[in-house]
Amino acid sequence: MRLFAALLGLTMALAAGTGCASSVPGHPVRQPTDPASLEVGNYQTTPRTVGNAKTGKQSRIRESQRLSDYVALPFEADHDYTYECSNNVRPHLVTNHKGLGDIVINDTFDEVVHDLRGGWVTTWCTGAATEEKHRRLSIAVLELPDPGRAAAVGPVLEHDDFTYNTGNQPVTLVKYPASKAHWRPNVASLGSWTVRDRYVVYIKLVDELAAAPDLADLSARTERMLDVALPLLDTFQPTPTDRFEHIPLDPDGILGRTLPTNPELPLRPDPDGVYTGRGSLQSLDSADLEFLTIGDVDLVGYGDALVFHSRTGAAARALWDKWNPAKEPSDKHRAVDPPPRFPGDIGCFADLENGRVMFHQCTFHVDKYNVQVGARNLAELYQKTAAQYVLLTSR
Repeated sequence: MRLFAALLGLTMALAAGTGCASSVPGHPVRQPTDPASLEVGNYQTTPRTVGNAKTGKQSRIRESQRLSDYVALPFEADHDYTYECSNNVRPHLVTNHKGLGDIVINDTFDEVVHDLRGGWVTTWCTGAATEEKHRRLSIAVLELPDPGRAAAVGPVLEHDDFTYNTGNQPVTLVKYPASKAHWRPNVASLGSWTVRDRYVVYIKLVDELAAAPDLADLSARTERMLDVALPLLDTFQPTPTDRFEHIPLDPDGILGRTLPTNPELPLRPDPDGVYTGRGSLQSLDSADLEFLTIGDVDLVGYGDALVFHSRTGAAARALWDKWNPAKEPSDKHRAVDPPPRFPGDIGCFADLENGRVMFHQCTFHVDKYNVQVGARNLAELYQKTAAQYVLLTSR
């Protein structure tokens, strides 16, 4: 990997009449990057204004993204969960019945939750993806307009889920007796629905590792997930009703400086958006949230690149030191040259499978940003990486 020092332009002034230099208060200002100095192809290089939601669907998507940062991740309750099973396979957004995929079998969802404001779902597994059996935990959070609607919706959803299979039996969670849960005694699986304020929390636990179905163990694991999930939801501030219809899609401007996804060639099942915490883990190969604290990350733009903004330059540099993609060659990856004339800290590599290149990625650091860019071929990768750099260093 080649490392390049970022160039900063400094404003200076000379003292008149004395021939002595004097300093001017302020901060170093980066000179904008000339797009002509890099090969950016047809990719966007000018920051755009994203604006506010124009449709109900856009409002629900944005509220779901906001909510995601307050949806607990399974590894926060149990470190045995090591990877997201549904990563890059299924959307995390829940704006209708399709969002819950095959973890809930319910043909009345859209009718029952007709006023859904948003939702988020994630599924994590234990062990490694190459193993045949796993313990799998899904957690979904649905946001309703008010506590009354959540209290009405939760039991109906559980009832429809419960009655789908005649072998289901009701289960009482000792720590959460108000929750509605059920299982089949001959299957190591438990589903539960819990109402908390305006939220409905659904947890589905499937244990393929169990020698035999163990209700006490399934219940205890579900309760531990709720122990983490419910207090976290209490800290979320939903968008006020009078602002929901026209909710800002990019309130801090980071999405406007992130390459927009090509709708014909999306890299992820979720739409572009802005995150401030847990939600940004969705495309990272990680089972911890250390990057948020190491990098003091306050904003993440998800588009055709992932753009992580830190509150300080020092924190961004610390995150770069953690993510610096210099890698020893192995059977899973090998280093490749960065884009020609790239003026910043950067490392690029190819992902391999059985010796065959499957994907390329560059990671770079500039100012308060760390960026990950991916593409199938090197020419595309170089253009996207260069264009993203120009977007971040434009005024």
